[in-house]
Amino acid sequence: MRVLFFGMLGTLSRLPLAALLAADVDLCGLVLPAEVVPPFQLVGNGRFHTSITPIRNEPPTLNLLTTTQLASPLALAGANEIPAFAVRQLAAPETVTTLLALQPDVICVSCFPRRLPPAILNLPPLGCLNVHPSLLPRFRGPAPLFWALRAGGAQTGVTVHFMDEQFDTGDVALQRPFPLPDGATHAKLETSLAKMGGDLLVEALQKLTAGTLSRRPQPPGFTSDSWPQDADFALDRNWSARHAFNFMRGTANWKRPYFIQVAGKTVWLETAVAFDPEAKLPQPFIRQAQTVQLQFSSGVLTALALEN
Repeated sequence: MRVLFFGMLGTLSRLPLAALLAADVDLCGLVLPAEVVPPFQLVGNGRFHTSITPIRNEPPTLNLLTTTQLASPLALAGANEIPAFAVRQLAAPETVTTLLALQPDVICVSCFPRRLPPAILNLPPLGCLNVHPSLLPRFRGPAPLFWALRAGGAQTGVTVHFMDEQFDTGDVALQRPFPLPDGATHAKLETSLAKMGGDLLVEALQKLTAGTLSRRPQPPGFTSDSWPQDADFALDRNWSARHAFNFMRGTANWKRPYFIQVAGKTVWLETAVAFDPEAKLPQPFIRQAQTVQLQFSSGVLTALALEN
C-alpha cells in the first residue's frame, strides 16, 4: 500500500510520520503547505509560484539516524528518499496531476491546516485518513487540546477518521482515550497524543490492507470549536481548583494572560503554581507580592500574578 502523507513541521505531524516509517509503510510522498517551507529549500528557490513545488532533499546527518523521532518531517523524508512537495493550490490541475503520478493508495493526514478539495479526496482509491487529537465528534477544529483542557474533563483522546469535504466530520475508523494528568504542559500532552496518533494510524492502515477497517458515522448536533480568543483565557470561579490549574498549565504555550473576576475586581494571572483540592480560604483571594491564592468551588489555586 502506497501512502501519501500531508502534514506540517511540528510534533503532531512528525511523530505519526515517524511511526509510519518505523512500521515500514511505503511512503510515496510528503506534502506540506508552501508557507512553512523556507524558499531556499524549494526547487528553483521558490521563484516560480506554481501550485506545487518539489522540495530539495537535504542529505541526512549522522545525528538524524539515531534520533529519528526528533527529526523534522522534511529531514525524515530526506533520510528515507521520500519526495516532498510544497503546495500552494490544492485544487489546481498541476497539483492533482503531480500527486496522482505518485500513485498513492491512501492519503494520511496529521495536522495539515487546509481543507482537502474533492479533487484530492477522490485521488487515492482507498480514501483519506486524518489523525485528530480528540475523541470526535467532541472538540472538532484547529485547537482541540485547548478546548479539552478548558472543558475540564478527565480525558481526551485521538481519533483516526475518514475525511470528507468538511473539517473533522468524516466517519470514525479508530479511537483511543487518553487520560489528562494533573499539571501536564502542552508539549508533553501534544507529544503523548502524537505518539498515540501514530500508533492508531499504523493500526488503521494494517486493517485497511486487510479489509477490516470499520467506519462509523459521527452523530449529528456537534459543531467545530473556533481558534481561541483572549476572552477564552478567563477562569471561572465555579470551576474546581484542579480544573483551573490544569487549564493554565496545559495552555501556557499560548502565552496569553489569564484573568478571573473576584470580589468585584479583575485579577490577572501569568502562571499556575499549585493547587490544593481540599483547601478553603477565609476570603475569595489572598495576595502576597506576586503570589495569589484563589478560592474555587472546590479547592484553592496558587498562581503568579502579572505585575501591575
